[in-house]
Amino acid sequence: MKVKYDFCKIAPYKDKYIVEYGLNTYNGDILPSPIKIADRAFSSEKKAVRFAKKIVPPEHITKDKS
Repeated sequence: MKVKYDFCKIAPYKDKYIVEYGLNTYNGDILPSPIKIADRAFSSEKKAVRFAKKIVPPEHITKDKS
């Protein structure tokens, strides 16, 4: 995947980890609320983090401890 996104959030949900990713900027302008492009489910946190590192820079990844 060559497309880089602006934000990525990893959150546990039941027995899976959900990775939501999208954009915070559009044509150089910062958006008031981020646009969610898609989400994916993974069976382990390690797989979710590995996927997130492929699509966004590591400093844009946030983890929820819900």
